[in-house]
Amino acid sequence: MNAKLRELTGNRRASLRYLEHCYAERVVLTLKYKLVGWPKDIPYRRFGNIPRREQSLRRLLALWDSGELHFEPVTANDHIAAKLRPETIIPGYRPATREVEPVVSPADSSTALLPQALRPSGGPSVSGILG
Repeated sequence: MNAKLRELTGNRRASLRYLEHCYAERVVLTLKYKLVGWPKDIPYRRFGNIPRREQSLRRLLALWDSGELHFEPVTANDHIAAKLRPETIIPGYRPATREVEPVVSPADSSTALLPQALRPSGGPSVSGILG
């Protein structure tokens, strides 16, 4: 992969970085390439630190050989993401999921769509303010 990155960039010292801020800064922002096709179930990290290493490496090699895993030039959106939220540009990025409780207020259905912190407590309802 490093050899391909060097070929694409013309930079003989180019190499992948595995910490999110280093990948964002040195690969995406400086070299202007991103690694596409990394499986979401294999964490992006140094090959020696990948879980189920042998199985994962075989799969990554097959993806690389098939061209499914490859480098692409970054887009303007990739550039912005690398600057503002570097974790989102990491190959195989999986957003953290969290449970969100539905916002329902049996007392005043007009506030049902408001987050708890914004709901009036004993004050006028949203429909009363807006209506």
